[in-house]
Amino acid sequence: MRKFAKKLSAIGLCTVFAMMQVSATTIMSGDTGLGVGNGGAVINNASGGYLGTDLTAGSATLNFNGDSHVNWDTLNVNRGENLNFNAVDGANNLTVVNTVNTGMTNVYGNVSSNQGIGKLIISNPNGMLFDGAKFTTAGDLQLTTQALAVNYLNGNLNVTGLNQEATNGIVIKDGSNFRSNFNIGGEFNIIAPFIEVVGGYIGATKGLNLITRDGQNYLIAPTASNDASSKPVRLESVEVDGNVYIVSDKGAVTTVAGGQINGDLTIDSRGNVGLNFTNNGETLNVTGNLNSVADGRANIVRKANIGGNLSMNNTGGYVEIVNTNVNGDASLTTTADANDPLKHFVHVIGDTNIGGNLNIDSAHNIHIGGYDDGLKALIPGELNVGNELNAVAQDGSIAVTIDTNADKVNLNSKTLNIVTDGKATISANDYEFSAKQYIGGLKNTNYLIKTVMEKYTPIGRYIEASSGFLNVEGGNINKLEQDNTSYALIKSNGNLNVDNVNAGNVYLTSNNDIVIKDNAKAEVIKVGGETRNLTVKLPNRDYKLKYTNIKDSQVITVDKDTEITYDMANGSNGWNKGVQTAQNTYLVVPAGPNPPIINPDDPSGPIVEPNNDDPTKDDAEKILRNLNRDEVASAIDAQQVMTPVAFAADLDDEIDTGVRKNVDGSVTVVRPFTPSK
Repeated sequence: MRKFAKKLSAIGLCTVFAMMQVSATTIMSGDTGLGVGNGGAVINNASGGYLGTDLTAGSATLNFNGDSHVNWDTLNVNRGENLNFNAVDGANNLTVVNTVNTGMTNVYGNVSSNQGIGKLIISNPNGMLFDGAKFTTAGDLQLTTQALAVNYLNGNLNVTGLNQEATNGIVIKDGSNFRSNFNIGGEFNIIAPFIEVVGGYIGATKGLNLITRDGQNYLIAPTASNDASSKPVRLESVEVDGNVYIVSDKGAVTTVAGGQINGDLTIDSRGNVGLNFTNNGETLNVTGNLNSVADGRANIVRKANIGGNLSMNNTGGYVEIVNTNVNGDASLTTTADANDPLKHFVHVIGDTNIGGNLNIDSAHNIHIGGYDDGLKALIPGELNVGNELNAVAQDGSIAVTIDTNADKVNLNSKTLNIVTDGKATISANDYEFSAKQYIGGLKNTNYLIKTVMEKYTPIGRYIEASSGFLNVEGGNINKLEQDNTSYALIKSNGNLNVDNVNAGNVYLTSNNDIVIKDNAKAEVIKVGGETRNLTVKLPNRDYKLKYTNIKDSQVITVDKDTEITYDMANGSNGWNKGVQTAQNTYLVVPAGPNPPIINPDDPSGPIVEPNNDDPTKDDAEKILRNLNRDEVASAIDAQQVMTPVAFAADLDDEIDTGVRKNVDGSVTVVRPFTPSK
């Protein structure tokens, strides 16, 4: 964005202040003029480019056939008055410079320039007010409070800036019964220490440039007093047709009470930026892209609709978007200067929707949620991202305290934690979580805000007693990475696939199924008891597995170098321990009629043929009797194991040895376990 200033200088102003060919002498001030009781401009002794004027009823038409300088004593246009600058005799692309010597310029009436005037410049160091004014130009318009020196040098019109501080600003506002209306056929430049636009309409075919940074340094070198006296750009409920460029010094660039910008909004500020900073429900609408660069305490946009892409960067403080809709991509960045003690946040607050990707890169913390300073409490909201959410906290934590939805979520805290309030749910098809310290929820939200986010606390391994879960809707965790002494606690509402684990103590639980794939390395992976089915890929299991046996709610621990074991029924003495491997495990589905029933108390007695339609038959017995095992087709893959064992069927005879019924209704048959003698 620093190059942007040079670009404006090249395309917007340098041509204005270049040596210009003229055919007019300077028009000096006199003692009659425009405006009641204002003195104004006396047009006398005119020659060359100035051809005369029609002064009637407080209005004036000035005719030019060459580049000219009009030097006004005072310049004001009252309500109902007209000031017209006209190129005549076929003159084209003229530059007309107006300088005002005393008093503020107040324009309540109409000012215009015709097609032949390419650049109209008005300079008044005493300030300007356009109150319900109508300003129409065919070419460029420049309004400035920088004092200008205009003279002729070797037949050319020479315009330079005087080396004196500009202290007064330019204000455009609606009158009590009239709306300010600027229709500028070319580029519209406003250069002043402060610029305020309240209401009104601005149409600028080649863009509106609002410049407060020491006159953009186009005319004079910056001085200490200039740097210290910087003031803001303020737009209130403004309507602009065209791109808007704002270049500002250390003061604030603010828009309030909504507004409509039909084009791009580009801001380069060495101070704060607050877009729609205060509003009573009004929305700031930008139909194009919004690009805001700041070097102050804050770079903020609130309650806005962005038709294109959003890009916000702050090198001096935090970035915040609130209740904002972006049709395209959004990029939010904070960067810190070397040895800068200030902490840099990125806040995504309230109900925000991003149509494309949301990329967040913060020098320190990231908070997706909201916090009410008055209530000292978290506030609700929801973040919806159409494509990918990528968030990197370079030297801080990431906190998610509102429901967040995206196609893919990648959260990376390089030095600290990824935390939630234990209530917010992250919904995506694919997830990646990387943190140096803790990944999970915190039940104590005051601790979350005050300690974790404000004091930059590494939670590490000391959180288990007071922790909650990081909630996901379900999907694929394609990366789970953290320090090997830390904790990661994740709960899924749906089925969850977990791969590429390089972590410490991992706690997983699901209301449905969990699959832990091949590439998993951790100290411990613990699976909660509410998980319906757990599938563990065996080959590269480099972790101690803990899961809850639903039969007796006991936690089973399996060391890294031990085959996964389970309980099975043998029908005689309840439960025996067995080892499940590919060689002795088969998954069987019901098929064919029930087999004949043998009385276990009298095996040599008569065989009873079953009634397959008998509704009184026990469900478990029906399932167990209705088996047709195909050991090839039904064999479980050698690379997987299903745990925990849900419960055994209600078995009461030896013929049912080695059969268990799973929670999902499937039946697993295992060759009988034979105890050692």
